[in-house]
This record gives sequence, structure tokens and C-alpha cells, in this order.
Amino acid sequence: MQVKKALIIVIAIAILGGLGGFMLSRNKDSQTAVEGTSRLNPQASAAMHNQNMPVSARKYKDGTYTGNAAETLYGNVQIAVVVNGGKITDVKYLQMPFAEERSQSITDAAKPLLKATTIDKQSANIDFVTGATSTSFGYQESLQAALDQAAKA
Repeated sequence: MQVKKALIIVIAIAILGGLGGFMLSRNKDSQTAVEGTSRLNPQASAAMHNQNMPVSARKYKDGTYTGNAAETLYGNVQIAVVVNGGKITDVKYLQMPFAEERSQSITDAAKPLLKATTIDKQSANIDFVTGATSTSFGYQESLQAALDQAAKA
């Protein structure tokens, strides 16, 4: 009898956990948009709306746009994006963490992955690189600042 109770409790916990995970993933995009917008000024909010639009509907003006330098635990991250035909076509690294040998190897591994996901997603809604979380956050911050300029231009 106790085994049945334990089994029922385990199943109930698994079902509730699954429902909780489903609800979190379902609301993740709208919650992220609300949280991000609340910290931004109106112009940045418009740019964020632009980033969530389908690639074909985005309005990035052609040119090269430099993001702000973002401070991270391991050094500043600053990038510039190149927009051609209204799409992100290249990312240039202006500042990246290189203070220590380990930072250099992590940065060297992260750069092509960050660039590829930016070009693929055409926004600052990028995939972070495992092992380079701090650099990824700084990259995303600088990228968003550059894309805000491209959306306003």
C-alpha cells in the first residue's frame, strides 16, 4: 500500500512539473519582451519590436553600426554590425576579452558561434555560447545597441 502511495506522489509531482515547464516555456517569449521593454526607452522599445518581426519585415538601414562597449567579468565586449540589403551580413569585433590566456581561448571559440547565430537569427535574440556566458551577455548588449541604431537610421 505504501508503495502505491509513493508511486502516486511521484507521478503527481512529474505531471505538475511537466505542466509548470510547459507554462514557463509558453509564456517565456511574452514575459521576456515585457521585462526587456520595461528597461528600455521608447526608441529602444521600437527597435526591440523590430527585432521580433519576421526577417522579411525588418527595417535595418544599410551601413555599419557600432554598439556600446559592454563591461563583462573578463573585459569589455564591443561589436559593430554590417547591414546590407536590410539584413545583418557581418559582425566585426572591436573589443573582446583577451586579458588572460583562458579568456583568449574562450573568446576565440565563441566569436564564430556568436557571429553565425546573429546572421542566422537577424536579431540580438541570439543563442549564448556555453562556457562563454559573460562574453555572450556582453556581445548581446553591444549587438542590441548597434541594431537599435540600424533600426532608427
